[in-house]
Amino acid sequence: MEILYTKTIYRDGEYPAFPNLAKLKTGQVICAFRHAKDRQREFGSATHIDPTAKDVFITSPDGGRTFDTALHTIIDDEMSEQDPCVNVLSDGRIIVTYFRWALCPIGEGARRWGRANFESFGRTLWDRYDCYTDGASYSISDDGGATWRHYLPLRMEGMPESGGVRGNIVELPSGELLMPIYGSLRPGELSRCGLLHSPDRGEQWSYLSEMAFDPSGVKTFLEPGLYRTPKGRLVGLMRTQTDYRRPGVRFDDTYLNLHIAVSEDDGRHFGPVEEVQGLWGSSPFHALQLPDRRVLLTYGYRRPPFGIRARLCDPELEHIADGEEIVLRDDAPNGDLGYPNAILLDDGTVLVSYYICGADGVRSIDVTALKV
Repeated sequence: MEILYTKTIYRDGEYPAFPNLAKLKTGQVICAFRHAKDRQREFGSATHIDPTAKDVFITSPDGGRTFDTALHTIIDDEMSEQDPCVNVLSDGRIIVTYFRWALCPIGEGARRWGRANFESFGRTLWDRYDCYTDGASYSISDDGGATWRHYLPLRMEGMPESGGVRGNIVELPSGELLMPIYGSLRPGELSRCGLLHSPDRGEQWSYLSEMAFDPSGVKTFLEPGLYRTPKGRLVGLMRTQTDYRRPGVRFDDTYLNLHIAVSEDDGRHFGPVEEVQGLWGSSPFHALQLPDRRVLLTYGYRRPPFGIRARLCDPELEHIADGEEIVLRDDAPNGDLGYPNAILLDDGTVLVSYYICGADGVRSIDVTALKV
């Protein structure tokens, strides 16, 4: 593949992150992301949780070549909104999934959410807020993103109350939808990955299956991507780490190789989790089918040289470790980057979005265009 160009599509001095591209049925291309204040100037450090965080999108007037910078709000409800993923169904309906952090004054977290829950799933932010994950949720638009219907957090048997969603929904040939989710079911457990199922275009969801869990407490499975191959195999692509909450452990030292799990029956059951040797990635993985049926697998690379990478893989993702690696970027000053997502434009160009930190410490939403 040939890199055509790399450019910034949104930068305003604040903290945009976690982008997700989509091509609507109208042909319009949008890029959704989380936008919040940059707290480095105020508190001396950045964080991925903030009471000003909201989920927004920008639009492209020319099929993805350029983007306007006007922000269109998906949801902003005085919580810390996270990780908007845009899913365009075959009938044009748009479903944006996300998860949220609830915040309260410092010292009130244990009373509000329970001491065991708060100690396991909560955290304190800048010595002024207690924070707790409020769970995965979603919004639906049937008018091209002009208006949205917001749904309550998903609560059900098997669904982690403190969990989240990052990977995109898969629409099966039957029209049924599968949503990958992750989180810890109980205090003291590490995160697991699973699937939710909707028979009615996202109006209702039920828990379907477990994708990955390590009962020994060694590996935590996070932010699963979901890809359906030409033969109908469902491949779960999981960012995997060791327990980063252990005392004295540096978060950046806990990243492991990509781990996958495969379902041969549309997600009702998954086979054993497999580690992909030699494919180290430290942000979620995204898979895009190319016109020749090969798969472009993109991921963030949070160790020197910091940047964004990709693999060209076989159509069934059976030999990921053998895929040719492509370095899209290796010029970032630190590891606050990643969450790549790719789409195929009408002219055959592959557009990969991600967030990245500049040399001046300011984050931006950037894209890299590739020619197959």
